[in-house]
Amino acid sequence: MYYITLDLEWNQAYAQKALAVQRRLCARLRGEVIQIGAVKLDKRMRVCGSYSVIVKPQHFKKLHKHVSDLTGISQEMMDAGVPLPQAAENFKRFCGEDFAFLTWGPDDIPMLKDNLHIHDIPSEWLDRTYDLQVIFNKQTDGATKQRSLEYAMDHFGIPQNLPAHDALNDAYFTALVAQKLDVKEGIRAYDASQGQYLESGTIGDADAGDDGYVTISEMLEDAVVCRPVCPICKKPLILKGKPLHSKGQRYTYYYECKKDGDMFLTLKLHRNFNETWRAKRQITPATEEQIVEYKQKLEATGIRRRSRSRRSPRRRKNPSQNTQ
Repeated sequence: MYYITLDLEWNQAYAQKALAVQRRLCARLRGEVIQIGAVKLDKRMRVCGSYSVIVKPQHFKKLHKHVSDLTGISQEMMDAGVPLPQAAENFKRFCGEDFAFLTWGPDDIPMLKDNLHIHDIPSEWLDRTYDLQVIFNKQTDGATKQRSLEYAMDHFGIPQNLPAHDALNDAYFTALVAQKLDVKEGIRAYDASQGQYLESGTIGDADAGDDGYVTISEMLEDAVVCRPVCPICKKPLILKGKPLHSKGQRYTYYYECKKDGDMFLTLKLHRNFNETWRAKRQITPATEEQIVEYKQKLEATGIRRRSRSRRSPRRRKNPSQNTQ
């Protein structure tokens, strides 16, 4: 099997332009890919090939100044690029038959999938993907926060002797970091952690033909959230606590199945192209440690709310009163 480190650069449109394009396409399009960079590693983690192409966008045709300043790509370079269908076909041929993608962070593959979607190009060949940032964290200090690629390079003493924010250069740097990790073990652990989900899917995805939720309240009142069934025995789950609302529009519900035990239902909310809401919905087994952590966070949230409610409002001086 080969490992392919992948990095993308994409053009952005100003908010109104982006929204107008998404409404016209009836599809999510946060940006258009303008550069694909990739490095191929063999089973011994030796570099054995590379791929780089400038892509000509179809909808966001004016290069955003910030993107140009960041990447060094000019309007002329972008205009002379290869159309995405041709670039994707060549890239897929480069990848071969037996491979897995290694990306730094979770954004590149969904962006490429969104771009392929608007061209009606199948994207299933992108599914075998691993976030090397997660593997790096697990095999170094075990942290869960996001780390930059530059941080990982510095950790391993890898010199940054090429310009950053070039897709091929960043893919090459990602490959150098991968060579310092036990990627096979990282993938095994990665797959094992993904297997913890009893149920995983997306609700309200307008791109997939759903209507989307007009409000968050509408989503939270849907039966799949407030009256779910056990993914194993299909019996109704029993709500055991209030929903925990965390940063980043994340909601956690604590449920119990009399037969199959305690479970968490989590929602991670995102905006659809048409300004409705969708959510990644997952049900996982709940361990005792996770339940304790959930209760502690819920209690802390309640304390903060009570503290705010106790604050007496500032008295306003009546302008009709005599101030003498």
